[in-house]
Amino acid sequence: MTMHLDPDRDWKDHIAGQALRQIQELDLALEPNSFELWYTFFSGRHKALTEAVNALLAATGRPSARDLTRLYEQFLFPTKAATRIHTIGALVHTQSSALINVIEEASDATHGYETRLSSAAPRLALGRMDGMQSIVDELLSWTIDIQTANSLLVGRLKSAAEQVRQLQDQLDQVRLESMTDPLTEVGNRKYFENSLSQHVNSEESWPLSLLIVDLDNFKQFNDRHGHVVGDDVLRLAASTIKHNCRRDDVVCRYGGDEFAIIVPRTPLREALLLGEAIRAAIAARELHRRSTHESLGRLLISIGAAEFRPGETADDFVERADHWMYAAKQARRDRTRPTGEAVRDPAERRPDILWHESYACGEPTIDAQHRELFDLANVILGPDIEALESAELAEVVELLLSRVAQHFQYEQAVLEAAGYDEYEHHRTEHDHLLLRARNVSEAVVSGHQSLGELREFLVNSVILGHLLKDDRRFFALFDKQGASGAPRGTAPVHRERRRSSL
Repeated sequence: MTMHLDPDRDWKDHIAGQALRQIQELDLALEPNSFELWYTFFSGRHKALTEAVNALLAATGRPSARDLTRLYEQFLFPTKAATRIHTIGALVHTQSSALINVIEEASDATHGYETRLSSAAPRLALGRMDGMQSIVDELLSWTIDIQTANSLLVGRLKSAAEQVRQLQDQLDQVRLESMTDPLTEVGNRKYFENSLSQHVNSEESWPLSLLIVDLDNFKQFNDRHGHVVGDDVLRLAASTIKHNCRRDDVVCRYGGDEFAIIVPRTPLREALLLGEAIRAAIAARELHRRSTHESLGRLLISIGAAEFRPGETADDFVERADHWMYAAKQARRDRTRPTGEAVRDPAERRPDILWHESYACGEPTIDAQHRELFDLANVILGPDIEALESAELAEVVELLLSRVAQHFQYEQAVLEAAGYDEYEHHRTEHDHLLLRARNVSEAVVSGHQSLGELREFLVNSVILGHLLKDDRRFFALFDKQGASGAPRGTAPVHRERRRSSL
């Protein structure tokens, strides 16, 4: 018996069957281009193509091979873009020439009318009544002629102008398609580079921040569940990112499993909050296979952020955001690194603060935020941070502080909704910790205190003193064995987890 390892084989076979049946029903030749078009249509992987085919089916019922070839060349054959631009450009040239001819004809007609009026003027000046009627008849005839000519010219001008507008719309559509990633329907790498250049060179966009988002376990989805699921994961990530961004933010697919978000008029601190909102929204979605409703787990992401420094190049700006994305990704990997993996000499590195499941309270988002704070603390404790310049150190510290503030805000909302009897005391502790953290961090960044003092505060006051001591007093509110993690006796107060089918 033959076995196949592709978990989406049955689904693919079903889509292929639909494509073949559609080709037979329309009595079309079984060609690779035709099969690709209908396969893509029935898979639902290309929104613009799906909409265009549906419109064509609604309009004609039985589209011709020529109609379908046009759609294929428009949506599925990117190399046709240059040909389309050349063709449209030639048509624009033709219509422009027609407009010029119309304008020249109008100018000639007007000049002829003026010449005739000039020739009639001396005759009118003589004032002879016997010739007056003849002159009036001639002027009337000339006026009718010029009116008729103008009416025709106006019609031709309107027609030519409308065709030019349509061609301009087609050029705009080609340009948009060349700047859009067809899978995720966000900007592509070219669009990102053009947009970043514009924002970097426009002071109206400053302060300007950049987020680089990497899907940590995307390869796992691809290898385990197939490329069809992988494509759906990318579309889900893109739509979630767009949903959390503002209209002016620029969302692009930066690489295979990376996205970039240009955030104009936004300082680093606010951009980090946006990144946290995106991370939480993506992590909240439990993924399921459409066909079997099998749970595929949750998608994890790493985010790097940077704020533009006037005078630096766009490449340097991207490199800094990319650096912190890889730092965040490495922090997540370090947490699960096999013990046999090569590491630095123990004498050259400080021990990591290791997360243990006993530190979990049972509320999923609070536990995820605590784990992330452990990761960030290990970045501060690591030896690499000692080599950072002051501005780079400030970015790392700002990242930590923004995550702490975001966590405190969420934790307070949960405890208040749960009716925690020590809520006010806990909130006051948060305020004191944030104030102290801000003061210590500013002193370290400015050089008035050593990095060691920040590390000591982080470990003793935040991790050991608060997260592992003060927070334990509210653990009884949550059922660590429950699936929802909601406070006992209350409805869940954390963000509703959405289920996504792939």
